[in-house]
Amino acid sequence: MGRVPTQKTITSLVSDLSNPQILYASSGDGVFKSENAGDMWQTVNTGLSETRVVAVALHPTQPSRVYALTASGVVFRSTDGAATWQRQGQLPQE
Repeated sequence: MGRVPTQKTITSLVSDLSNPQILYASSGDGVFKSENAGDMWQTVNTGLSETRVVAVALHPTQPSRVYALTASGVVFRSTDGAATWQRQGQLPQE
């Protein structure tokens, strides 16, 4: 556990509405999770084959379901609070 790398740009930050102590951040190094309102962070990239994550989002009624979007348009889903990720597909290219 540690801090989110300060030399990287944080591309998104979301909080669990049912537990505001839980935060997720995305960056070029993947996804980070805090369970203490941002005091300490852990990298949660198990299963992410691409770590340039541009956005992270939570399911509105199932906060253990987390989504990550990579720079190349690949969508990953976690059903266990970002402990592991599964590739869901790719967004269409323009």
